[in-house]
Amino acid sequence: MTFSSQFDAREFLISKILHEANLVGVTLADSEFRMLRLNLDAPESATGIPVDVLEDSSGLHEKKMSKLLQAAYHRDRQNPQEQKKYREALSTLQDSDHYILIVATAALPQKRRFTSYAVYIIIILAMAAMILALQFWTRTK
Repeated sequence: MTFSSQFDAREFLISKILHEANLVGVTLADSEFRMLRLNLDAPESATGIPVDVLEDSSGLHEKKMSKLLQAAYHRDRQNPQEQKKYREALSTLQDSDHYILIVATAALPQKRRFTSYAVYIIIILAMAAMILALQFWTRTK
């Protein structure tokens, strides 16, 4: 695993957002920067963030940060090792209350798992077989 802690994973994703913002000329407000470091398990991390920003339900901040992170991810598409770091950072942050997890989950593509689709297909086939068996059984009575 690339990241030894959730802190390292969070800082990697923040650095990607900041780098992309600098490249495209987007200015981040201090409150936006502080939100990226927000961790609900550490209430002191909310220090300095205005209440209206913390309680904002419009999702504008998440969309802005997600677009920046997504652009950074696509910019790194020629480097599979670097893209792997994004997924590892996301994995490291799973089961945490870091605000950046919301941003990263929205920004980074999720791998589709064949196994979950296979389970649904098996269930559908089993239900179809049960219906056919029930119809056959009721007609033979």
